[in-house]
Amino acid sequence: EYFGEDIQANNVKEFYEVAKLVSEGSADYGVLPIENSSAGFVSGIYDLLERYQLSIVGEQMIQVNQCLLGIPGTDLTTVKTGFSHPQGLMQAKEYLEDKDWKQVSMNNTALSAKKVHDDGDLTQVAIASERAAKLYGLSILNPQLNVSDNNTTRFVIVSNKREYVKSANKVSISFALSHQCGSLYDILAHFIFNNVNMTSIESIPLTGKQWEYCFFVDVLGHRNDKPVAEMLHKMSMVSTGIKVFGSYPAAEPTR
Repeated sequence: EYFGEDIQANNVKEFYEVAKLVSEGSADYGVLPIENSSAGFVSGIYDLLERYQLSIVGEQMIQVNQCLLGIPGTDLTTVKTGFSHPQGLMQAKEYLEDKDWKQVSMNNTALSAKKVHDDGDLTQVAIASERAAKLYGLSILNPQLNVSDNNTTRFVIVSNKREYVKSANKVSISFALSHQCGSLYDILAHFIFNNVNMTSIESIPLTGKQWEYCFFVDVLGHRNDKPVAEMLHKMSMVSTGIKVFGSYPAAEPTR
């Protein structure tokens, strides 16, 4: 969706491998899921951006529809095990609540469909896409498991180089705060005073520092816009380790 059909694309098993290959220069860009409209932020992605010193240079919104897949002839009353990526399981949480199936996490949803196909076991099902069903010759037992009709995943395009374009209208930053009364309020006040719109915020614990956190924030605007530049300047005076991960064009929301 982002690069077009002519891109030379490769896949790896784990998210950290994407970050590592881009960091080493073995890949020009990486594509990582960062949040889902139904299940929230994808665990560990912000940590990878920090650890491998990657920049966000773009983003893409993809509408996701999770289906229930099985070997042709599967009877739902005999199903014992469901496979999917943890995000897939979360997005189908309400459907799975009244099922006594064993839920098994896989590296991604496509591998879940492949496993069901390869095992040929009528007691196994996968939560994956319609495309995966066609690819592995599985039957669609339920065409939509996610509750939201607009279940969307936001992917970020990452690079080991900084890239800025005039059309950039979104900025991703991070900052660290100590565990003190009012510290978060003090820094968030600069968003209000400069009339900068925050679109998301996520926190992760700082390694080796008990009760101290790193916050990851997305705001609308170009990093050189006066309100954004002033906000970043003021934040740097009260925060430790403030970092701009990227300034890039915001993706169009899915309809």
